[in-house]
Amino acid sequence: RSTFNSALLEAVEFYPGNFAPDFGRASGGVIDVRVRDPATDMLRGHVDVNLYDAGFLLEGPLSETWALAGSFHRSYIDTVLPLFLPEDAPLSFDVAPRYYDYQLLATWKPDPHQKLRLLWYGSMDKIELLFDRPAADPQIRGALQARILFHNLQAAYTSTLAPGLSQETSLQLGIQELRTEIGPEYFFELAVNRVSLRHGWSWDVSSWLGLRAGMDVRLEDVAISLNSPQQPKEGESGAPSSAGSAIAVTKDSLLYSPGAFVEVRLQPTAKLLVLPSLRADWYGLIEEWGIDPRLAVRYTLLPRTTLAAGVGLYSQPPAPDEGDPDTGNPALLPERSLQTSLGVEQGLGEALELVLTGFYKRLDRLVVRNRAAATDPTAPRFLDSGEGRIYGVEAQLKGQVGPSLTGWIAYTYQRSFRTDRPGEEERLFDFDQPHILTLLGSYALGRGWTAGARVRFVSGNPDTPVVSALWDAGLDVWVPVYGETNSERLEAFWQIDLRVDKTWTFDRWKLAAYLDVQNVTNHGNQEGWSYSFDYRERQALTGLPILPILGVKGEW
Repeated sequence: RSTFNSALLEAVEFYPGNFAPDFGRASGGVIDVRVRDPATDMLRGHVDVNLYDAGFLLEGPLSETWALAGSFHRSYIDTVLPLFLPEDAPLSFDVAPRYYDYQLLATWKPDPHQKLRLLWYGSMDKIELLFDRPAADPQIRGALQARILFHNLQAAYTSTLAPGLSQETSLQLGIQELRTEIGPEYFFELAVNRVSLRHGWSWDVSSWLGLRAGMDVRLEDVAISLNSPQQPKEGESGAPSSAGSAIAVTKDSLLYSPGAFVEVRLQPTAKLLVLPSLRADWYGLIEEWGIDPRLAVRYTLLPRTTLAAGVGLYSQPPAPDEGDPDTGNPALLPERSLQTSLGVEQGLGEALELVLTGFYKRLDRLVVRNRAAATDPTAPRFLDSGEGRIYGVEAQLKGQVGPSLTGWIAYTYQRSFRTDRPGEEERLFDFDQPHILTLLGSYALGRGWTAGARVRFVSGNPDTPVVSALWDAGLDVWVPVYGETNSERLEAFWQIDLRVDKTWTFDRWKLAAYLDVQNVTNHGNQEGWSYSFDYRERQALTGLPILPILGVKGEW
């Protein structure tokens, strides 16, 4: 909501694994966000004003070949939310974010065989929290401020050069900034100037053979400046900043990450589709290649029954601080996962579809902290000795029931385990969530009324408990002693959201009034623990409270 206007989106697709070779530098999943073209038939737009934010969208043709769209909106929930919070609410939420985003989109279509699209978009999120007396660390006083922003300019050109032969080229220039301040001493600043180039070809050689190939290149100028406590990695628990060692770094780096891919489409029969592919990426930070062969197969068993399977390697570079010569180990290898999946897509009735997928992932070269570096300054700070395994099953039922009810039900059962070093016992990943359930539905009541609901349930994240604490007289602070890593689990997350719309339709425009209430039960979902100064007592840290969004939207 705070990044890109959803009215300008064509689709948002989530691929949890076994994704196409177009995507690289990721060993987990990817989110593919596709932007639609502006309207070419007439001038259209809307204005949306509610208790959370306000914004507008305007689009339409400029000529027979050009079309333009522009959008902007900004939040002001940080001034409105306190009016709805009861004083005795069981919540530890203190402040809401403030953000804005904008998009300016233009397309040029001189004929059906080519299109040029220009896109300028950006966003800024900022949050500020004041605290006079910290609970566990006397060194953290004053204020916490965080800001993240990006501004990008993109040009994309697609064309059909001959029957069955097409190309797509896109170039993007962008800047990204991240700044965090904690009290008067600690800060983290990151500035990235990025050039991204993607170029791909698609050639349908015949009805049973096709080829796709392309390149994906990134060039990044990264400037970083920080004076910060050592941040915990996966499976680690943090100590008070006063008791840890601070890291001070100021540097500028130029990172070059070219990638290329090729995919063959084999369709010997109308029922069988085989997609072998290869992805290669060069990770300039550690000067290593990632070579990822992949295979996807689809088979239509019955007219409404399709089997799908996939297997492949997926690699990604270490985090910048892990592979950097000054703060990490440049001799690390890319993290890697072997992904396998097998699923079935089954049509039910006229408008329902059931998708059932089982998956298994095997991970290696996971980056872990080198314990020897704590006493040996010559030892590398990180090693790539970690291994992991993830398995589970996903089920999704979506579609329409009758003329008025649409929605979907999604459930995932998954488990994720890892071993950090040879000889150690296997443990849970920090974000191991065995059960993930989402129900979403919308019902047209008639006379312009629509009601919708969303129900979510997610297992709580694993957590490492504090079993005792030691008093450090020199630093004047209690230092926690942690128990077994991820041996506890936070409370399960559950939330119910409701929405009601009423639309009035006129000759040239529509007016809608809506009430969107998120977390209608005002349930304080646990996000962690807040300990007393000596770690003898703790209370749950909770997330967003009830959030009523009352608004009006005019469309023409």
